[in-house]
Amino acid sequence: MARPSGLSRPFAALLHLLCIASPLLVQPTLAAIALSPPASPPGSDANVVYSNFLGISLELSFINYYFGNTTDQIPQPVVKYLSTLKSRASGQPVRLRLGGNSMDSSTYVPNQQNIIQFTDPNANSNDQPVDYGPQLFEVMKGISSAVGGAQYLVGLSLRTPNSTNIPLLAGDASKALGDDLDALLLGNEPDLYTAHGNRPGIANYTVDDYIGDYQTVFNNLQHTQQGDVLSEDKIAGPTICCFWDLASLLQSGWLDQYADRLKYITLQHYPQNNCNGKPQFGLDYYTVHANAVSLARWEENGLQVIASSKNRKPVLMDEFNTASCGGVPGISDTFAASLWTADYALQMATVGYAGAYLHTRERGVTYNLFDPPDAVAGGAGAWTTNPSFYGMIPVAEALASTNGSRVVDLNVKNSMSDKSATVAGYAIYDGAAPTAHSLVVFNFANASGATSDFAIDASFVPSSSDGTVTIRYLTAPSVAEKTDIAWGGQTYAGVGDANPVAATFPSSVPDKNVSCAGGCTIQVPGPGLAVVFLAGAPDFSAAVTNGSGSSTAANSTNNSSPASTTKGSGTSGAASVLGAGAGLFSTVLAMAVAAML
Repeated sequence: MARPSGLSRPFAALLHLLCIASPLLVQPTLAAIALSPPASPPGSDANVVYSNFLGISLELSFINYYFGNTTDQIPQPVVKYLSTLKSRASGQPVRLRLGGNSMDSSTYVPNQQNIIQFTDPNANSNDQPVDYGPQLFEVMKGISSAVGGAQYLVGLSLRTPNSTNIPLLAGDASKALGDDLDALLLGNEPDLYTAHGNRPGIANYTVDDYIGDYQTVFNNLQHTQQGDVLSEDKIAGPTICCFWDLASLLQSGWLDQYADRLKYITLQHYPQNNCNGKPQFGLDYYTVHANAVSLARWEENGLQVIASSKNRKPVLMDEFNTASCGGVPGISDTFAASLWTADYALQMATVGYAGAYLHTRERGVTYNLFDPPDAVAGGAGAWTTNPSFYGMIPVAEALASTNGSRVVDLNVKNSMSDKSATVAGYAIYDGAAPTAHSLVVFNFANASGATSDFAIDASFVPSSSDGTVTIRYLTAPSVAEKTDIAWGGQTYAGVGDANPVAATFPSSVPDKNVSCAGGCTIQVPGPGLAVVFLAGAPDFSAAVTNGSGSSTAANSTNNSSPASTTKGSGTSGAASVLGAGAGLFSTVLAMAVAAML
């Protein structure tokens, strides 16, 4: 029998390896996902929001860990974080709220020298009362001055309506903060007073009880030591969260009765309750756009009542985050929370909210935006930036406009209702003109950087521009990532002074400039989002200067991966996978040839 050729075995190996690699070469090319404008631009009566839409809510009892004990001890990293938001606020002040459960249970002591003093070492961790003095207002003013303008919501308790401490606090806060006082929140989650035992003399605290208490405090606010605070028209409410129906409360007579003095309608709400340590939803909930749509419509009937009322008032979500009572580890501290924060914020803007405040508590709480150092209050040390803070910046940049913005959900791939959709998109229109100035595109697919193609309709691009759009990306290796998160090619990973640095990890994507006059196709890596500035990116470089004043703004603009193409190029998300397959094929071929030699 003749001996087989010596080349047969390597050729057989080659054939075997080619069979393994061939599926990667025949994957279908997927059509780009269309980003099409609505049938008509949003009307003149559409909700107008500003780029300071997202604010920060801070728990009273730990405020000195964030703001310091005196104006001389204000931590520079906090100034930096807030300045980052302020520089993107289109001239608007940074929104800050001082509140939480502890605001409702604490006492203002006008002759107290220390800013904060804990009064109950055995208190529930979710409601730690303190005594606080006027030093707090000085520090709040110092923060506002340091960042170039802040406006505060300050909570007033309703747990004891006849308490003389309420008008005392209101008067001193109003005098000390001046124009920096945006509003006084009268009551904190009154619909939970019965469940939490906050009104022990009332078996079932009702809306009628609440309205009576409101009247009591209103009367007292006219006679504070600093004068008539009520006449300043800076009262907000009802700040309900859970059990009461907003529409019913508004129609009970509350809105008509107090409309002349109300500045805002305020609400609080979390997507799930984790106070018992048993979360109802996992990580996947936060990467489904339809869930954000449903959540934003939590008080839809009430929002419609407000919109149609002759006493229409701006609506604020003055406290929210991923889950109540500190969040959920493995959810609230991940990149999924970054994406969800941006998605939910924009969704709230579409349904009628004027602003929303992410809640932050003591160091180490899972959902915090950033954490102070492990030191005494106001002490030195490295700060930590957490995932949710990253979600605030794209929203501020996308909404940047001196006229304000009107936000439209584009319902990409029926994502508003289809829970299997992994993409979503918004068009951001000028507040006074029928033109869009930015798009926000989400790719929730947890695909470690594999891209999806999105075709931008040419009608989105302003005719007054040269047709060049700028794309800026928020990315991470996976939705579970906690550290390696990048916005515009920069990151806070490993940074302790709140000055972002160039992101060198592979999932980071630099800015891109793309010609889009006739429409174009862009790629968005998964997981990630992209803000498309339709007339070029505004200049936010002032937000990223280091302590010495030298710029660290490195939102680099180039044409590196992920690639973008002009319309009709045929590049798609599948092409990225195909490219990976081709690379593997080349490797396999090289291995087979080597085996033959």
